[in-house]
Amino acid sequence: MKRICPAFFCLFLLLIPMRNIFPQDPEWDLPESREFAEALIPGLIATGETLMSNVLPMLFNGFVHRASWAFPNAESVRINFTQPWQWEDTDDFQVNQIGHPYHGSLYFNAGRLNGFGYYGSLFFSLLGSSTWESVGEANRASINDFITSVTGSMPAGEILYRLYVEAYAAGVPAPLAFFINPMAGIHSLVTGWRPPDSGRNLYQFQAFLGAGYAQSHYSVSSEEQAIFSFKGPFADLGLKLVYGNPFEQDTWVPYRHFELSALYGMNPGKYTDFRIVSDGYLFSFSPVYTGRDTMSTGLSLHFDFYSQGEFNFRDSTINYSGQALDWTAKYRQQFSGDAAMQVKLHAGITFLGVSKYFANVEVENLFGNMKKDYNNFGGGLNSKLFSVFDYKRSRLEASIFYYVLWTYPGTTHFSKGRSYWVFTDICYSHLITRHFSLGLSHSYAVERGFFSDGYPDNSKSNEVIKLFVAWNL
Repeated sequence: MKRICPAFFCLFLLLIPMRNIFPQDPEWDLPESREFAEALIPGLIATGETLMSNVLPMLFNGFVHRASWAFPNAESVRINFTQPWQWEDTDDFQVNQIGHPYHGSLYFNAGRLNGFGYYGSLFFSLLGSSTWESVGEANRASINDFITSVTGSMPAGEILYRLYVEAYAAGVPAPLAFFINPMAGIHSLVTGWRPPDSGRNLYQFQAFLGAGYAQSHYSVSSEEQAIFSFKGPFADLGLKLVYGNPFEQDTWVPYRHFELSALYGMNPGKYTDFRIVSDGYLFSFSPVYTGRDTMSTGLSLHFDFYSQGEFNFRDSTINYSGQALDWTAKYRQQFSGDAAMQVKLHAGITFLGVSKYFANVEVENLFGNMKKDYNNFGGGLNSKLFSVFDYKRSRLEASIFYYVLWTYPGTTHFSKGRSYWVFTDICYSHLITRHFSLGLSHSYAVERGFFSDGYPDNSKSNEVIKLFVAWNL
């Protein structure tokens, strides 16, 4: 019988009958089955922890940061409860698109730590984000901040919850585990809660330190010269981790498998490179497989973030943040004892994407603010392709991501704009010892923006080549 080629196998995946022929994950992560009365006290504790997550940053903004808008007043509360919430397009991109999902993860974990499941914990994200926008500060309530906090809490919160449980199972000291998930650390200290026995679920882990050369360029169609240009050295650090077997997943429990890649690099005061790429199965199944071919497929939730170029919390060269629902397929083939191939493909809908527009001229927005830079909010399409080839102690990795966004009408004055991004990476690494490897990588990114009503189009690019040393679990 001829062997079915992998491409044909992927194409007709949904038509193949399936059966479970591998052991499933233990059920430590299933939500507790409780009657209303049994869930009442944990729910009240989770509510208190959610609201406390708002009080602490409010106090920090007021007494440490000394911000004039830190505390709500009667007028701000009245406006936020009687007038429509606004699309706020003037906040710092890096702070907003990372800060709000992280803040939302605290709300989400208040639910998870008190025995609520993945979807049940979403209630506490809604509660925390709505109360913060309404009475957490004196500013007008922001609809995009509310959405970003709630939707971003689901990937960020579940990843941090599972990593905290994993760290506890591995014997990581409590003070260090606290930095992985502060809400879990506080909850454990106050209530005496201890994480469930989850076993060990990390499929792959790598921490790396690198240095290299970067060049970044940003221009608009109405300018003869670049708005920003950089060529020079930089250093970075980061991690890559895979939780759960990517190729053998048959479950309705969200995030029994997820992947996370994060790095931060800089040339102080001149250049920055900040990236987060993640995906996690909401549900998945695996077709029949052999000892050499394994595959999983299912619906996945994604949170991706890029800020590359100019060292500035407001204006980096390339800015993209997106939350998406994709259909995912992950395939692995073992050619021999020394060689293996992996292919991971994601494609789907970006339901909330954000870009940064820099006009190089001051523009007044809908709320009377005069600025050169604004956030754009939109939806669109995305696709991400990863490939890995392993041979003995060497690994070759390549990836290409594509995103396109159309601005949501009425959210900014660029309501007819569109932007697209292409990110490519290629990396070669070689194990020097059992745990340490050396590698060389090249990354290239390009962003194009097209806008109406006289706003100039923009063109952005960022290129990086680096050497790195990595520790592999």
